[in-house]
Amino acid sequence: MSTTIYTEQVHDRMAWTGTDFVSDDELVYQLSAATVAALEEVLARVGDMPRDEITRAHVGHPDVDGPAHDVYEELIRGRGLAVVRGFPVAEHDVEEMEIIYWAWLSHFGQLVSNNSFGHRMVRVQQEVLPDGVQPARGTKSSGELAMHNDAADLFSLLWIHQAVQGGESQYSSGPAAHNTILATRPDILPILYRGFPHHRRSEQPDDQPDVTPYDVPIFSNVDGRICINFTYSSILPALHALGREMTPEEAEAIDILRAVLVRQQLEMRMQPGDAAMANNYAMCHSRSDFVDGPDPDRRRLLLRAWIEVPIEDRRLPIGREFFHMENEGGHLGYDPVPGREGRIAINDYNNVDEELANLFKATQAKPTLD
Repeated sequence: MSTTIYTEQVHDRMAWTGTDFVSDDELVYQLSAATVAALEEVLARVGDMPRDEITRAHVGHPDVDGPAHDVYEELIRGRGLAVVRGFPVAEHDVEEMEIIYWAWLSHFGQLVSNNSFGHRMVRVQQEVLPDGVQPARGTKSSGELAMHNDAADLFSLLWIHQAVQGGESQYSSGPAAHNTILATRPDILPILYRGFPHHRRSEQPDDQPDVTPYDVPIFSNVDGRICINFTYSSILPALHALGREMTPEEAEAIDILRAVLVRQQLEMRMQPGDAAMANNYAMCHSRSDFVDGPDPDRRRLLLRAWIEVPIEDRRLPIGREFFHMENEGGHLGYDPVPGREGRIAINDYNNVDEELANLFKATQAKPTLD
C-alpha cells in the first residue's frame, strides 16, 4: 500500500534545512526555575512508585503542564524538533532522573516499549563486549549511526553525560528532502513511495517473520503532509534475508535520498541536561561516532524513550504497511515478548547470526558524499 505521490512543494514549518537556522538556540526551550522546581515536587510525590506504573494522572502540575503543552505543539504542528534544556541531571542519580524524565514525557502521550524485552526507557551507552566486538544494537555501540527513523510517533533523548569527543546529533527533515527530490529527481519518487521490506531485527514475536511480508513506504502523503519512514539498516538486511538485490534504479534512489538527508541536516552538540524531542515520522536522525573519557562513571549516557500520541495527532498514515511491526492493538514500539529478557542479552538480537549482525553494523555507517 502506498499513498498518492505529492507533486507540489511543501511550505509548512517542518520543511526546513540546517541552513535555515542561524543558531542552535533557535530550537532551545529553556526550562524555567519554576518548572524545574515543579519537576522536583513531582519526583517527591511519585519517587516511591515503580517508574513504569507512573501515569499522566500522577504527574500533573501547572508549572509542568503548560511548558509540556507548548513543546508538544511545536513537535506536532511546528518545526517538529525541540531541545528542552535545563533538566537537573547534576543534582540526581540516574534512577531519579529516569523518574523526572518519565514524568515530563507522560505529558506527551503513552511511552511504548523500545525493544522486545518491554523496556519503555532505555539507557543508551556504549558496551564493550569481552572480545572487543561492537554490539549489533546501535544504542550499545560507539559507532556512528546513519539517518534513520525510530518506531513511534515521538522520540526523545535526554543527555546525562556527553562524550569527550564526537557524539554530535544530526536531524534532517523528511518534507524538506521530499521538496529537494521533487525539484531535482522526481523520477525516483515512485520507488520511495513504494518502499522496501524491513528486517525486524528479531524483535517481533516468535510466530511472525523476521522480514515484513510487505513493502514499507519511505515517503507517504496525507493531504500534503509528507511523512518519512526510512531506516537503511533495516532495508538492506531484509533484502539479504530474502535473497534479493536492489535494481540499479532502486539503489540510485536510496543513494540520492541518503545524500540529501545528510546535506540538509542540522548538527548539534547536546550538553548534559538537554532533551532532544522530535516528531519521528517528520524527520530522520543520526549521530557521529564518539570517544568516551577514562572515567567509567562519566561515559556518554542518554535516556531514550518513544511516545505514542493520540490518534488524531498521528503523522504517519494508519495502516499495516506503513509500519514495520505488527503489534497487538496497532500500538507502536515493540510489543514485549514473554521470556525474551533473560534469554537474550540486551545488547543483542534474537536469532541474528554473525553475518547478519555485521550487516546491521555496516549499514549503520553514513554515506560518503562527493
